[in-house]
Amino acid sequence: MEDFVLLKRWQSLPHVMMVWGNERYEEPYEQYVFRTADGSVKQFIIEIDGNPIGYFQYYWASRVGEGWWEGFDPATVGIDFYIGEPDCLGKGIGSKVIASAKRMLFKDPMILRIIADPSPSNGKIIHLLRKAGFESQGEIETPDGKALLMELLR
Repeated sequence: MEDFVLLKRWQSLPHVMMVWGNERYEEPYEQYVFRTADGSVKQFIIEIDGNPIGYFQYYWASRVGEGWWEGFDPATVGIDFYIGEPDCLGKGIGSKVIASAKRMLFKDPMILRIIADPSPSNGKIIHLLRKAGFESQGEIETPDGKALLMELLR
C-alpha cells in the first residue's frame, strides 16, 4: 500500500505526466492494480541499491482487452516503465531497465515477442528501444491515442 503513495507522487511530476499522464487512468490507480491482479499485468518498483526510483510493468497482450492488442498471440508481452525520481534522469538507467526486462522476460520460454507503444513524439524512449533491438512496426491508434508500435523478437 505504501507504494501507492510513491506512485501517485511520481505520476504528479511533470516529466512523468508528459509521457504517462493522469488521464491514462479512468479509474483510481489502486483499482487498476487490484483489477489486474489476475496475472494479466505484473507490476514492479524499480530500485537502485534498495531505493525506489521508478515503475515497470509487463502484461500479456492477448489478455488485456478493452481495445488494446486484439489479435495478439499469447506469446506476446507489452512493457511500460518510467523513471520517477528526477535526479535519476539522464543517467542511462532507462537502458538498464530495458536490458533487465529483456533478460527477465526472455527467460520465460512462453514469451517470444516484447512490444512497446511509445508516443511518436517521445524520441528518448524510441531511441532507447531501438538501441535495445526493438524495431518499429509503424504508427497505430490506441485507446490513449497515436503510438509507435515497436517489437523485439526472441
